[in-house]
Amino acid sequence: MVQGPRRLFLVGGAIRDLLLGREPADFDFAVSGSGVEFAREFARAVRGKLIVLSEKDDEARVVYRKKITLDFNGIGNWTIIDDLKRRDFTLNAIACELPGANTLIDPFGGRADLEQKLIRPVSNQSLALDPLRLLRALRLSLELNCTVHPSVYEQAQDITLKNTAPERIGMELLRILEANRSVSYLIKLDELHRLEEIMPELSPLLQDEELKLHTFRTVEKIEELISQPGFFSRFMPEWQRYFALPFHAALLKLSGLLHDIAKPHTRFVNESGAMHFYGHDSLGAKLTVKICHERLRFARVQTKIVRTLVKEHMRLHLLATAPDLSERAIRRFFRDLGEEAFGLMLLCYADGWATAGRTSHLEATITRMIAQKRAEDARAKIKRLVTGDDLIALGLKPGPVFKVILQELEDLQVEGKIKTKEEGLEYLKTYLKQQAEN
Repeated sequence: MVQGPRRLFLVGGAIRDLLLGREPADFDFAVSGSGVEFAREFARAVRGKLIVLSEKDDEARVVYRKKITLDFNGIGNWTIIDDLKRRDFTLNAIACELPGANTLIDPFGGRADLEQKLIRPVSNQSLALDPLRLLRALRLSLELNCTVHPSVYEQAQDITLKNTAPERIGMELLRILEANRSVSYLIKLDELHRLEEIMPELSPLLQDEELKLHTFRTVEKIEELISQPGFFSRFMPEWQRYFALPFHAALLKLSGLLHDIAKPHTRFVNESGAMHFYGHDSLGAKLTVKICHERLRFARVQTKIVRTLVKEHMRLHLLATAPDLSERAIRRFFRDLGEEAFGLMLLCYADGWATAGRTSHLEATITRMIAQKRAEDARAKIKRLVTGDDLIALGLKPGPVFKVILQELEDLQVEGKIKTKEEGLEYLKTYLKQQAEN
């Protein structure tokens, strides 16, 4: 263990979680003198990995056995009270001196606020010191089932998030959306004009009361389905598989928030007075990439998920209202959407409910589609009758067209329209002849 006269205090979230009977996710320490120096010595003593977080702020992290995270912050010649003063909320401004101290240091009434389940700022400058604390207050409220003190919203009137690192905003927003009851805080952020500050591209939609109401109703329905699947409870294997993936609930809700983002840009009224939004799905996908990639700095795979859901959010509606839904169209839907097929069904269902309260046509279509998908997945993967070698033997050059041709032949095979290699080759020759004539 590190030796010397320095004083060490366990502070913040770890004490809060212990008082709540929760296992701490990580541990924060305040240390007199240099935090980086202390962390370096500690890492050497326990053979942990040292990560210097900020030389300027004298912060460093030690990762022990790849799963325990300990952060050390130097307070120099400050007292522990000085350190707690600069923290965000009273329930995070509690300390305990180590080793062996039996008394909590709680100068701002954090323990009482914790018992009352209250998120209250340490000072009237808490949010000014770090505007991200607004989002953190909302996230902690959801995760700890606490109430946000009105002073948080009062302070939020005088801050801006424009100078806050995008990565920090993105992570807090994901954690807010991942929690249940998050739609109420999206509405609160809109009231505070912080939602359009975080995502300026959303501003035209938020200024249209009808579109805004529909958007929040869509997110609300997604949230309701996540906690009470209702109709979707009959598809539990698909449900569990989808939501087992990290942040899928959050990304699905964000897709609900953004699915109509391009409608203000594509509004068109024809001669008979009917309103249309041609291309709002494609343009919306482009705006979504800008938001997720540039504004929130999401991982590439997360950006792709939201983009896909926004771009394809009309697809199921079109299938459900088609005069004749073919097995091939269903197969193509699942092939194109991949892991997001089930999420798109949830988004379209919520969108349909928020639009007119009509979901019966979607329920029938979804039921049929999933039944076909389950039946086809249950079959052993078919062995292609016609292969790439057969295409080469017919004089075709390998390239992207191979995938198109082979997929077409596989669809015909699954549908039972070709049953032998000879039938497949005959179909192919006819197809090639028609292409040549065209």
